Amino acid sequence: MAKQAAREKNLPLIIAIAIAVLAVGFGGAWLYMQHKEKLERQITYLKLPPVAISHDGFSMRATFAIRTSAADAEWATKNKSTLEQVMKKALLDADPVAAREPGGLQALQEKVRQVGNAALQSQRIQEVLVTDFLVSEGDS
Repeated sequence: MAKQAAREKNLPLIIAIAIAVLAVGFGGAWLYMQHKEKLERQITYLKLPPVAISHDGFSMRATFAIRTSAADAEWATKNKSTLEQVMKKALLDADPVAAREPGGLQALQEKVRQVGNAALQSQRIQEVLVTDFLVSEGDS
């Protein structure tokens, strides 16, 4: 009988501890989700070294910046060399005349983004920006 009275006396304490543990657990999970959501909203840019190619009588030189979420910044840095190769290939495939027309640079940026995501089998590249672009004719 004394044991049962002691258990009944401790029951509110046990319930309070269980509620506190649950509250801390849910609070921690909520804070984690808020932090993750904040990282997804933040934007980072990875600037790649200039890429220069000479093809079909044209020379092109461009500098690219890759926009990703802050959560994917480490992924982009790890894949920097692959991204450089993808940018070089995309520049080789680009039409220099079309790139100089109105809307041509935006089309090039979108194509490079699509090629980059396809090459890395992801959708982490949100945008590719061409920060410098130079085209010259007559180089063979």
